[in-house]
Amino acid sequence: MIDPRAADSVPLAGRDRVLTLVRELLFSSDADVDLVGPRLSGRSTVVDAVASSAADARRTVVRVNGVRSLRESPLAALHAAGIGVLASPERRTASALQQAIDALATAIGSGAAALLVDDADLLDDASTGAIDAVRRATRTPLLRTRAHRDDGPSTAYVVELVPLEYEELRSVVAERLGGPVDAGAMSRVYALCGGNVGLALALAELAVLEGRLVRGSGAWSATGELWSRALRGALEAQLSGLGPAERIALERIAVTGVGDVASTRGLVDPAALDGLAAAGVLRIVPHRGRRLIALDPPVLADHLRDRAQVDAPPTDAAFVQLVHAAADSRREEASRAWNAAPSPGSALGLARALMADTGMAPGSAAELDRMLAASAGLPGDPMDAAELAVLRARRSLAAGDGLAAALAALRTEVAGLGPFARLADAAAVMLAVEVGAEPAVPEERLRDDSALPPPVRSRLLEAARAVALRCGRFKDAVRLLDELAALPGASAPATEGAAHAFALLGVGRHAEAVAWAERGAASARDRLDAGAVRAHSVALGLCHLLADRPADAACAIATASALGTPAVPGAAVQVALHVLSAVIAVRRGDTALAERVRDELAAGLPASSDGDALSAVGAGVRWIDAQLAAGRGRPDEAAGLLRRLASTLTAHGELPTAALALLTSLEHAIDDAGLVEARALLEPQQSELHDAHLAFVAARAEPGDADLGALAERLASTGRAGPAAALRHPAGDGSDGGGGFFSTPIALTEREREITRLVAAGLSNPEIASRLVLSVRTVESHVSRVMRKTSAANRGELVAVALRLAP
Repeated sequence: MIDPRAADSVPLAGRDRVLTLVRELLFSSDADVDLVGPRLSGRSTVVDAVASSAADARRTVVRVNGVRSLRESPLAALHAAGIGVLASPERRTASALQQAIDALATAIGSGAAALLVDDADLLDDASTGAIDAVRRATRTPLLRTRAHRDDGPSTAYVVELVPLEYEELRSVVAERLGGPVDAGAMSRVYALCGGNVGLALALAELAVLEGRLVRGSGAWSATGELWSRALRGALEAQLSGLGPAERIALERIAVTGVGDVASTRGLVDPAALDGLAAAGVLRIVPHRGRRLIALDPPVLADHLRDRAQVDAPPTDAAFVQLVHAAADSRREEASRAWNAAPSPGSALGLARALMADTGMAPGSAAELDRMLAASAGLPGDPMDAAELAVLRARRSLAAGDGLAAALAALRTEVAGLGPFARLADAAAVMLAVEVGAEPAVPEERLRDDSALPPPVRSRLLEAARAVALRCGRFKDAVRLLDELAALPGASAPATEGAAHAFALLGVGRHAEAVAWAERGAASARDRLDAGAVRAHSVALGLCHLLADRPADAACAIATASALGTPAVPGAAVQVALHVLSAVIAVRRGDTALAERVRDELAAGLPASSDGDALSAVGAGVRWIDAQLAAGRGRPDEAAGLLRRLASTLTAHGELPTAALALLTSLEHAIDDAGLVEARALLEPQQSELHDAHLAFVAARAEPGDADLGALAERLASTGRAGPAAALRHPAGDGSDGGGGFFSTPIALTEREREITRLVAAGLSNPEIASRLVLSVRTVESHVSRVMRKTSAANRGELVAVALRLAP
């Protein structure tokens, strides 16, 4: 494999003309030549070839290398080359600089010579001065290699190492690998590395070693992504000369994926762009009136995005700031496009930018309403017009209009759009799901129809999948993803990818669901897509909570919780984020935080809400109430709340969520009627997750009728670690060992439980301190913490809690 320390030492393919020119200038006219090219572009290979030619011509060759770490040390480069380390006896009183000049002149001698300086832009000033002085005095030809041009007065000739053309690069890679590379793999190498020959070779060799580039049928072909983290060292060397502001700017450009200079406004310091261009890691290319941004080499974008993903903390304030800055940039760009050329397409772009997933910026609502009014009836692409009509309906919901009125206006608006009017059926389902309402569209209206345009077909399939998930038909939901993937010309919003994680979870493939959600969240972070980050984070948090990993769940949702709120109030994904936050808070013993989350969510309840009505917000509040009751040691109350919620959810068609509520309630208050109800509820569903949960609940009611070992394996595969552990290692005290999903036991430590039992026995704090050999202050602290966790108002209520905690 290529050694990064000698990564410029690559074949001369495509560099023969440069070598001929450099040799002619040096040896025919004793010239001063700068050879300019980025790292890994073959500079050192040309120097090696020049040194070999000079030696063949019996010239004395003196070679000096610039070293970044020695740049601040005077004469360090010359000393490292063995020049000027010791002074001659007759010049011991001379300055160190004069001694270095004398030693360099001696090394060159009086005959024909060549002075070769690699990485001249890394020389210390004293070494540079000594070399220039000797060159002028001896008229020795000098070849310098640099990463960037230096048009100072001392430079006679500048020869640039331009990137290799595609076919030249293909020949070099094939020679190094010992065989041809197929067109698809070579195209990807070229797209990542441009014409940087050393980087292309490093990438190809790493891909071979890591099994991502394999040989078959006489040619090398790719089996996966060619980017490798093992390239980080070589790529960091490309960036080593950047200042802090330039580095931040480049990382933001890479992570946000901004495409032109205009999009960087408010995101990147304009002066930093000039610095990046001067450093050679960024090019600004004019194209059709725009100034496009391209990283050079392009693989830098993959490297910087990977670093941002790996190095970012769970809650990354800088990432959240980038999301908001990117949203601001998109609004400005979309506004310019709309003002320059009003059309359904530009109106759609502006509406999406204004209705950002981080929440609507101040003044955006008025701008959005003006634009939506002005864009009504504009001629243009019918798909754009239909999508714009859907966004008008979403805006109507955000403004507080009812779902029925918004959908009625949508159907009127798309009536004249021919087959694109079918988009209203898909939108009616997706908008209802978004706010937690029951879709009012027959499923036959969502069936795929090959006569429809592909974008409409994809939206209908997405809506059909949403209905399948809502009904608990998880196998159907998984199948519909395959149909979507096979549909030519279809496209789906990134947020819809999270739905597949829920489908995998429902069919019992917990590990796959976690992996899918993790990949989706990481990809969304790369794109700064707040909506997709939120959706995948909720899926991942749910997976971790089901597996009894609240710490991992907290980490999964941490950043998503800081991204603001969707434009439509009461969106189901945002409600789910609140519920997960409250569940985690109670499991950590922080009931005060859970209560704040509950109150914040309840503030969004409709004023006319009653006991039979249901919305995403209402269901979320009830979930949190049940969790709080369980956390305060009142499992019967929690079970009752969940049982009533399950009935309401079932009546409104939210079958999987109803099953989760009912089964969790049965863990704490099981009865025959509840088991019958659960079996009937799960009968039409396709949910191994809930079927295994029901088998666990039934086994607890009648333990002799089940194969507990097999059931434990079944539960583990669905991610239910707590119940699986309870079956494998029975507690022997009547407890279930798990605690359920939303209704968990009070999170007290063993010491807190011990002190609570002593309080119940009637002991005072000093008496407890004496018995446990603790200070009175320590006991008071424990009692206070237990009262906070259990929301007990006094010692009398704490006694009641202790009785419920007793084994």
